[in-house]
Amino acid sequence: MKFWQSAEWQRISHLRGLKLLLVGIAVIPSIYAVIFLSSLWDTYGKLDQLPVAIVNNDQPDTINGKTQHLGQDLTDKLLRQKPLKMTAVSSKQAHDGLKAGHYYMTITIPKDFTHNAGTLLTAQPKYAKIAIAQNAGQSFIAEKMTSSAAVKIQDSVNRSLQSVYNSAILSAASASQKGFLAGSDGARQLNNGLGQLADGSRQLNTGAQALSQGTSTLASGLSQYTQGVAQAHGGAGQLASGASVAANGANQLAAGTSQLAQNAPQLSAGSQQVAVGAQQLATKLQELSDGIVQGQTASAPKLAELEKGLDDLTNSVNAITLPETPDTQAMAQAGQDLKTGLTGAGQDTQQLGKIASDPKFEAFLAANPDIAQQFGATTHALQGHLQQSGQAATDLDSSLTKLQALLPQLEAFKTELPKLQAGVAQAQSGNKTAIDGLNGSLTQLSQLLSQQVVPAAQQLAAGAGQVNAGQQQVTTAASQLQAGAGQLAKGNGQLAMGATQLTGGLGQLTAQNSPLTSGASQLNQGAQQLTTGTQQAVSALGQAQDGSNTLAAKLADGAIALEQIHGKPANVKALTQPVKQTQKNLSEVENNGTGMTPYMMSVGLFVGMITLSAIYDFVTVAKKPRSGFAWWADKQTVNMPVWIAQGIIITSLLLLVDGLHPKNVFLLYIVALVVAFAFNQLVLLFSIMFGKLGSGLMIIALVLQLSASAGSYPIELSNGFFQAIHPWVPMTYSVHAFREVISIGGSVVGDLAVLLAIGIVSMVLTWGVYHWKLQHNDLVWSGKAETAS
Repeated sequence: MKFWQSAEWQRISHLRGLKLLLVGIAVIPSIYAVIFLSSLWDTYGKLDQLPVAIVNNDQPDTINGKTQHLGQDLTDKLLRQKPLKMTAVSSKQAHDGLKAGHYYMTITIPKDFTHNAGTLLTAQPKYAKIAIAQNAGQSFIAEKMTSSAAVKIQDSVNRSLQSVYNSAILSAASASQKGFLAGSDGARQLNNGLGQLADGSRQLNTGAQALSQGTSTLASGLSQYTQGVAQAHGGAGQLASGASVAANGANQLAAGTSQLAQNAPQLSAGSQQVAVGAQQLATKLQELSDGIVQGQTASAPKLAELEKGLDDLTNSVNAITLPETPDTQAMAQAGQDLKTGLTGAGQDTQQLGKIASDPKFEAFLAANPDIAQQFGATTHALQGHLQQSGQAATDLDSSLTKLQALLPQLEAFKTELPKLQAGVAQAQSGNKTAIDGLNGSLTQLSQLLSQQVVPAAQQLAAGAGQVNAGQQQVTTAASQLQAGAGQLAKGNGQLAMGATQLTGGLGQLTAQNSPLTSGASQLNQGAQQLTTGTQQAVSALGQAQDGSNTLAAKLADGAIALEQIHGKPANVKALTQPVKQTQKNLSEVENNGTGMTPYMMSVGLFVGMITLSAIYDFVTVAKKPRSGFAWWADKQTVNMPVWIAQGIIITSLLLLVDGLHPKNVFLLYIVALVVAFAFNQLVLLFSIMFGKLGSGLMIIALVLQLSASAGSYPIELSNGFFQAIHPWVPMTYSVHAFREVISIGGSVVGDLAVLLAIGIVSMVLTWGVYHWKLQHNDLVWSGKAETAS
C-alpha cells in the first residue's frame, strides 16, 4: 500500500477542506515565528527613529577668561550626530509631547549649565546637570533603549568638559614647572648662605669644645688632686696606726722566735738520744743474729760428734745473754717532745704569717723593701725547715711503731730462753729430732732479727738523725728570724713617728682644697654651657641647611616631574578618555532578530504541534485497525508529513524572508526536524491519552517553558521555581541547540540526544496507548465496524 493511499488519507479525502487545513497547520510555526521576528528583526539598528525632544535653557558664561556656550554646543552636537531622532523644542512642548507619547525621552539643559561647569576647579565646585525625563508606561523597551542612549550622551558631555579642564590643568602644570624651577634656585642660594653661617658656628663650637675640655681637665685634675690629698691624709693615719700595730707584732715575733730558739736545744738532745739508743739496739740485735748463724755453721759439719755438739750447743745456749729491752716509753716520750716542739714552731710560724698578712704590716714592708726581702727569705726558709722536720718526725714515729711491734716477740724469746736451755740439757741423750727443731728455731730467730728487727732499729736511728739535722736548721733559722724581728720592731717605731708627721701636713693641705675645687667647677660649667649653645646653633643651622637643600631638591624634582606632563591636544584627548576598551566576543549575533530566533523557532514549533493535536483527530479511524501499531502507523501517515513540513518551512522562511545567516544551514534543518519530531510526539502522546485535556496541559507546558527555557532572558534572572524546572523542559534543549547552529557553532550532540530520547519514548508510549484503547474497544470509526483486510 502506498503512503498516500493509507486508510487515514482515504478518510480525510472525503472531508472537505481538511487537506487545506493541514497545510495551514504546517505553516502556523512559520507565521508565528517569521512574522513576529521580522517586526523586530533589527530594532537596535533603528534607534535613530526614536523621537526625543531636547530643550536648551542654558545661558552663556565666562570660563578661564573666555565666553562659553556649553549648552548650545551640546544641543548642536546632538542634533548633528543624531544618536536618536532629536528635535529641539520648548520646555512645554517637551513636557506635553512626552506625556502624549510623541516623545520617548526629553533632554533638558538648565540655564546654569555653563556656569556650573566653570566652577569645577574652584573651592566650591558645582555639577553641570542635564535633566532626563522618560515615560516607561508608553514603552518599557523604548525606555531601556533611550536610557542606554542617555548614558552615552552623558559620557560625551563629560568628555567635552574634561577636555576643557584638562587643557587648563596642563597649562597650569606648565606654569607650575617654571615656578618650581625658580623656587629651586632660591632654595639653593639660601642653602649656600646657611652653609657659610654653619661653618662659622662650627669654628665657634670647636673653640668652645676646646675650652670646655680644658676646664673639664682642670676640674678633673683638681678633683683627683683633692681626693688624693684626702686619701693620703687618711692613709697616713692608717700608716701610723699600722706601724704601731706592726711594731707590736714584730715584738711578739721576736718573743716567739726566742722561745723557739730556747726549745730547740732540748729537741735536739732528745732526738740525739733516740738516734744513739736506736743504733745501739740495731748493733746488739745484729750481733745476736750473727752469733746464731755462726753457731749453726760450726755445728753443721760435726753431726757425727753428736755428744760433743750437744755439749757445745748447751754451752752456747747457756752463753746466750740477751741485751736489755730498750726503754720504748722514753723513746716515745722523746718522739712526743719532738712533735710538741715542731707543733709549737708551726704555730709560731702561723702567727708570723698572720702578722705578715696584716694590711698595716704589708704597708710597712712595702715602704721598706730591704726588710721585706729579708723577712720573706727568712720566713720561707723557716717554713721549709719545719716541713723537713715534720717529715723526719713522721718517719721516726713510724719506725718506733714498727719497733714496738717487734719488742713483744723479743720479750717472749727471753721468757722461753731458760726453758730452751733446760730442754737442751735434757736432749743431751742424743735426740736428733730435738737438735733439728732447735736448729730450725735458731734459723727463724736469726732471720727475724736480721730481716725485720735490725732494719727497723736502723730506720729508727736514721730518722732520729734526720730529726736532729732538721732541728739544727730550725734552730739556726729561729736565731736569724729573732734578729730580723728585732730590726723590724725598731723600723716600725721610726715609721710610726714619720707617719704621724705626714698626717699633720696633709691635714693642713686638705683644708685649702674646697675653694680651689669650687672655682674650677664654676669655670667648667660655663665652658660646657658655651659648648652646648654653639652645638645647638650648629645643629639648628645644619637642619636649616638640610631643609633648604631638601626644598631645593624637591622643587627641582617637581620641576622635572612636571616636565613629563605635556599640554598638546593629543595629551588633552588622552586625559579625557584615558582608557580604551578592547572587547572580544566568542560568538557574534548580527541583530536582535537573530538573537531571538532560537527562542521563537522553539515556541513556533511547539505552538504548531499543539494546533495540530487540537484540530486534527488522531483517534477516529475509517476501519477498526488490526493492532495498536497499525492504528498508530495509519495516523502517522498524516502526522509525519505535517511536522516535517513545519520544520522545513519555518527554517526556509527565516533564511529567505528574514535574512537569517546561521553558522551551519544544513545542521539548522537537522535540528529543526529533530525538535519538530520531539515536540510532535510529546504533544501527540498527551492528546491521545487525555484528549482535549491533553492539549490544554500542553498549553500550560508551553507557558512554563516560555520562562524556564531561558530563551529571552538568562535563567539566573528568573525565580527559583523556573530555575528548578529549567533542566527538565524540552524547550531548554531546543533553544540551546538552535543557538549553537545559528550563532555559536558548537556541538549539538547532547541536545539532539535528549530531544530524540523525548521523541522516541513518547512515540513508544503512544503505541501503548493505541494498543490499550484497541483492547478496551475505546475507538471511533466512520464506517461499519469491520476488521481491515
